[in-house]
Amino acid sequence: MSSISRSELRRMQMSVQPPEMTNSEARRQQLKKLSDERVSHWPNTLQATRKKKENWKKEKMAVEELSRQKIDREEAELQKRLRIESIRRANTILYEQTDKMKNLRSQQMYSDVLADRTEQIEEKKIMRKWERDREDSYNITLKQQLVEAEAREKAESEMRGKKHAEMAILIQEQIGECQQTVVDRLRSEKRDGELVKKKAEDDLQRDAELQAEKALKARLQAEEMQLANQKLKQLKLTLELEEEKEGEKRKSDLKKKEDMALARKKMEKLRFAEKQATRQKMIDRACEELNKKATSENVRLERQVEEARIKEDNELELRAQKRQRQREAIERSRHIQLELQEQRRKADVEENQRLALHYERKVKEMEYEEASEQVAKKEKNREVRATQEAQKMEKRQWLAASQEEQLKADSQKLAVMEEDDARFRTMAQGVLEEAKREGKNTYPIMKALTIKDITLLPASTGSRV
Repeated sequence: MSSISRSELRRMQMSVQPPEMTNSEARRQQLKKLSDERVSHWPNTLQATRKKKENWKKEKMAVEELSRQKIDREEAELQKRLRIESIRRANTILYEQTDKMKNLRSQQMYSDVLADRTEQIEEKKIMRKWERDREDSYNITLKQQLVEAEAREKAESEMRGKKHAEMAILIQEQIGECQQTVVDRLRSEKRDGELVKKKAEDDLQRDAELQAEKALKARLQAEEMQLANQKLKQLKLTLELEEEKEGEKRKSDLKKKEDMALARKKMEKLRFAEKQATRQKMIDRACEELNKKATSENVRLERQVEEARIKEDNELELRAQKRQRQREAIERSRHIQLELQEQRRKADVEENQRLALHYERKVKEMEYEEASEQVAKKEKNREVRATQEAQKMEKRQWLAASQEEQLKADSQKLAVMEEDDARFRTMAQGVLEEAKREGKNTYPIMKALTIKDITLLPASTGSRV
């Protein structure tokens, strides 16, 4: 064990302690702190930009979370209001379904119907009065219109008489003008008829001349047609001779084409034989090259077989060495197993002795437990008897409490019924005052207000929920 001197220990302690703070160092640290604090508030530094990039997602999530919390609070408030409104409406509906409220609403509707009927009667009276006033006004207006129509018709009859006199003078003038126009038209038609007659005679003479000229032209055309037919026959004979010559020429051309086709087939056979010979030469050359490649491939395969044989011999030698090592390991393992079996046998003997002592002690404990169990059983029987007595007492107390609760429930029921009666009287009094203000018949409502008990309601006439 090596030891170190005290000076060496002091030196080691000084080396791990922080350096002493001088005035200049303290001043430098203070200035650095002020500078860092000032720079930390600048938004355009690299560190501020990096921090902003790192925190933008957190800030965005925080803003979104605040927005969601606000929406959740608003939704909870809205749901609360809706729930309260639903409960209030449900209570109102349930209260409106009670027998007293149904009877009150029925009587209220009966009062409304009576008021509506009274208003309808008054309205009918006003409508009949308006109808009579309208008929009187219509009669007066109709009489005035008749007087005006008679005066207007008299003035119109005078105007029509003046217009008829003026029209008679105009008609006489028009008749004279029409007679003069007819005379002038007849004279003009006579002159036109004479001109037409003269023109028709000239046309007849001209038509006769044209017919004679057409007959002459027809004879000339017939003669020309005969000459043309003769020329056509001669031309047809000439064309038949030329067609025979053309047929002979076509036969000779066809024979030439057949000879050329035979020559072309012979030429194709020669070219095919030359191509086959060239292909066979190429095949022979390829077979020679393949034989050369096969020879070189055999040499390469023999070399690979030799290398594989050497490798296999090496592997066999390695396997033999490995089997020798495994045999030695098995021998060592067998010796170890024999030693372990001896130790296990000794341990079993010791365990059997320990178990015998344990079972002997366990038998004594079981005998003691059986005696204790007999004592406990007797004690338990006494406890069961005490429990039964306590249950009897509890049952009596429960019956007394149940009777007391029933009395409380009956009193609460009476209180609720009194509260319902007070609420009904308040509501009915409000309906009665409203009907009085509107001037309706209040007898049905007062009857519903003073009714004692309703065992069976008549058919409902409506709901005023």
